[in-house]
Amino acid sequence: MKKLTTDGQRIVNEDGAQVILNGVNLVCKDKAKGYVDPCGEELFKWFHEQGFNVVRLGLIWDGVEPEPGVYDNEYLGKIKQQILWAEQNDIYVFLDMHQDLYSLLYGDGAPEWATLSDGLPHVVGQIWSDAYLESPAVNRSLDHFWDNTPVSDGIGLQDHYAAMWKHAAAFFADCTNIIGYDMMNEPYPGSSGQEVFGAIIAAYATTVMGMTEVNMEQLSALWFDEEKKQEVLVGMADMDIYRVLVDSAKEASQVFEREVLAPFFNKTAAAIRSVDTDGFLMLETSYFANMAVESGLELVHNEERAVVHHQVYVPHGYDLVVDTEHYEIYNQDRVDLIYSTHRKVQERLNIPTLIGEWGAFTNHPATLELSKALIAIFEQYLWSNTYWCWCDGFKESPYSIALNRAYPQETGGVLIGYHYDYDTDIINVDYVPTGGETLIYHPHAALLSKEDVVISGANAHACEIELRPFPSSEGGIVSIIAPQDDIGITVTVGEHQ
Repeated sequence: MKKLTTDGQRIVNEDGAQVILNGVNLVCKDKAKGYVDPCGEELFKWFHEQGFNVVRLGLIWDGVEPEPGVYDNEYLGKIKQQILWAEQNDIYVFLDMHQDLYSLLYGDGAPEWATLSDGLPHVVGQIWSDAYLESPAVNRSLDHFWDNTPVSDGIGLQDHYAAMWKHAAAFFADCTNIIGYDMMNEPYPGSSGQEVFGAIIAAYATTVMGMTEVNMEQLSALWFDEEKKQEVLVGMADMDIYRVLVDSAKEASQVFEREVLAPFFNKTAAAIRSVDTDGFLMLETSYFANMAVESGLELVHNEERAVVHHQVYVPHGYDLVVDTEHYEIYNQDRVDLIYSTHRKVQERLNIPTLIGEWGAFTNHPATLELSKALIAIFEQYLWSNTYWCWCDGFKESPYSIALNRAYPQETGGVLIGYHYDYDTDIINVDYVPTGGETLIYHPHAALLSKEDVVISGANAHACEIELRPFPSSEGGIVSIIAPQDDIGITVTVGEHQ
């Protein structure tokens, strides 16, 4: 497969074509399954037929390093088999070291030996993520991790983590379709997260409830009462109010990113770079940026304080009703703010963006239109993405219809914009060609003829068109070779003239 690199805010391949990565998360959190999704090559063949060209593939620390300094290569070998299946189906992979609530003792991630809770109790919230705010054990364990506390062998937790990543990167070094390393899923600050949450609650009390004296314990209880929480979410539907809330939390969240997360990324990246000098270093924000708190993320630097090449911004974005069925109070304005905030951060960092997680939808009928609205945002910003996540029932879900969409996988030039109309099955792609090949995935390419591909522009007559339907599938590729043109062309696929 063609090697990928970065060029400013674009991902490009070795031919210089601009690449849009569009795919899905495949992450097994179940220790009983050995942290490997039970699947075969046929799943990756189906991904390919759906137009997916990337998978965010999960690793679990407990699976990689079950004992201090002891690595489970049998587990890694099973992951490698999935990577090879992906390669056989022209799918790139980036590795995601996944965690939720830090440890397998509370969710998934760190092994028991790396979980230093000091005997504090674990509190389970009504929604799994509430434990970040409620569980003393989770927060103490995270504090020890960020402090790089030594474990039984005298080696610090972060040092173990970096060495574990180095081993994994070396193990997969011969997998040519691996493009990068998502160094930690949704990093959470630990006990200092209470400051972030407290700032939001205090701002809510003064802005929405008109309180002059804030009782934090009483107000926090509102968030953990399921019925009252829905009332709070309704109060957060006003964007003028919601902006005040997330802005109030910005400084506390960014202190963690600058002072704790940045050194951690530098250390982990150095370990990975010691065995892979070119793979993407994929940067996630603090957990709180998922809800539109502006990230203070910094680029990875080496020991000489020089910025390391090939970095990609991989934030997540979910509305506040994620992991519930409360689609009646899902708020698209909040979602728009989340992604416009991510865009602001991308422009500051000046690196490509791949939305590592979005969706987490149920089979509720509303998820079809919600997915379309989010994909329209990705189109607008020319972003790559991986949907969260592959699961039983995925193929039959309403949202899967939206995920099977036309888009330019590779653009032989500079991509200006594109849009796929689900109702008409038409995609328009605007770009300035540099003489290379453009590959447009279309879910119904097998039903098209060359007359259904219309090119407008000064050199339209000189363009070459080829249809490449996939075997045993309606999907396929539309290939366009256009001569270099400083003005640009528009390719319309699906409209018979």
